[in-house]
Amino acid sequence: MKKCIAMSAALLTLGTGTAHAEPYQVTLLSALPEFNGSLREGVALYGSVDMGINYQSVGGRSLVQTQSGGEWTSKFGLFGREDLGGGLRAEFNLENGFLANNGTQQDSTSFFNRESWVGLNSSTYGRVRFGKQIGTGLPLFVDVFGTVGTNSAYTWLGTAVVQTPKGYGYNSDLGAGATQLAARVNNAITYLSPSFAGFSTELMYAPSNVAGQAPTAAAQGALLQWYNGTTYLTANFNQVWGANGTSTVRNDLYGLGVVYDTGKIVLSGAFNQYAPKLVNDGVARVYTLGTIWPIGRNAFRASVVYRDTSGVHDSANKLAKDSALGVMLGYDYTLSKRTGLYARAGFIRNYGISTVLLNNNPLPTQTGSTAPELGTTPVTVSLGMYHNF
Repeated sequence: MKKCIAMSAALLTLGTGTAHAEPYQVTLLSALPEFNGSLREGVALYGSVDMGINYQSVGGRSLVQTQSGGEWTSKFGLFGREDLGGGLRAEFNLENGFLANNGTQQDSTSFFNRESWVGLNSSTYGRVRFGKQIGTGLPLFVDVFGTVGTNSAYTWLGTAVVQTPKGYGYNSDLGAGATQLAARVNNAITYLSPSFAGFSTELMYAPSNVAGQAPTAAAQGALLQWYNGTTYLTANFNQVWGANGTSTVRNDLYGLGVVYDTGKIVLSGAFNQYAPKLVNDGVARVYTLGTIWPIGRNAFRASVVYRDTSGVHDSANKLAKDSALGVMLGYDYTLSKRTGLYARAGFIRNYGISTVLLNNNPLPTQTGSTAPELGTTPVTVSLGMYHNF
């Protein structure tokens, strides 16, 4: 699961305010040097190796395969910190994602594809970072499956990886101007304020780094959050440009999230809206509910995600129904603080002209065409293990 450096940073940065049982999602960070207090100064190596057996089925076709990253993304990273005095620290993070089943890089075009930033962190004035980093989208832990890139209905419906006759694209069923805010934003500059009465805010600006291109921004956004030790509330607004060959189209993205975590039960909910500002493009709204029920070494997870759209046109340029429902169930068994076993099972049911994928499983195409079949229900089932170091 992508419960990595940024998964619950907001919770730990904001502080607990009053005494409570330790939230379940915070305990998951105990292996990470940024948060566990083990690194006051110096450089720490950390990472995860996650491997499993995955079964997929869609449109009468099935596949059994080994798969990396069923719960935690397989990765390794370097986190560094220097105490500059007066409550000020210099920090950096370099993180690479890889596929444990064959040893290849997760992204062949980028070595440190997950994190690549340097910054300053002040207990009085807040934190600033420069480079590739988590943006101001809703935090990854709003999804009880951690927004992992495999077994998460929230990942596939929230980012809306849609198959079209021309290939795959984010929210591409909405129209030519549609795109998505990347989970990790290139060229980003972020500022996180100190916490006051449980509130903090984060601002982000990411230039396009392309001479002569207007607008000069690739993405910009803001996130407001509040935390009291058991309840986390957040709202965000982002603008992003440059997808599907229409780099001047702005997309407005809105999000709301809530997590209630007592250590004995986790309840979460989220709402996201994606609105490309191109004439005749549609709008997508995604609703998410999830829960985690930890019992000793065991943890049971479940989420339901529904994506609905309006203003979407079919291939005949007529308004069409375009929605999808996703369900994901999970079970974890912890062998130690760093090692565990997991099981996952889920599906996405596509309605109308919706063609959303699940767990990288391509949809079958219509006879004599590159257009994907309609009304499909991709299914995924995984059994695996992970070790964090």
